[in-house]
Amino acid sequence: MKKVALTLLILAIVGTGAYLLYRNIMPKMIARAVVSDSLPGYIPKRLHTRVEAIKTPINKGAEAMIHTMHSSKIPLEKILETVDNITEEQAYAFLDEVNEVQPGNTNEVFDLAKKHFPAEFDPEPFRQPFNEHFNMKQIRNGLAYANMNRRSNDVDISTAKAILKKIIVEKEKEVIER
Repeated sequence: MKKVALTLLILAIVGTGAYLLYRNIMPKMIARAVVSDSLPGYIPKRLHTRVEAIKTPINKGAEAMIHTMHSSKIPLEKILETVDNITEEQAYAFLDEVNEVQPGNTNEVFDLAKKHFPAEFDPEPFRQPFNEHFNMKQIRNGLAYANMNRRSNDVDISTAKAILKKIIVEKEKEVIER
């Protein structure tokens, strides 16, 4: 009986550790992989092509967004707060509407995002860099990934928000250091 209890305790500790790793460390690792010049060694070889494909557009788009944030005098804290305030219901309502409407251009996607994700600042200055640095193929790929993860629950909304916030913070640091 003691062996069973000890085994269950060890499994509980390992499970808790894995969960904490997934929730706290994984978003930081993914964000650093996306914003870094070269892929870190901890990224499995089978994922290199996928990460490389999204890395360049995300980096260019994030950098343009950070420059827009600075030139529009929108505090980083307001951006991060807006991401924090996104609820699961808002995210899935956005995904549902995008799936239903099938927007034909990035302007329409931006309008839907403004509708579903309210902010305490005017998001309009971000329209131009969004339209310049993201295209519908990238957006469709992201939506397909979101739809797939919605069904499988591999990446939940809170983890996605944590990854987004880490990318923003990492890119902000990079822009400031230059």
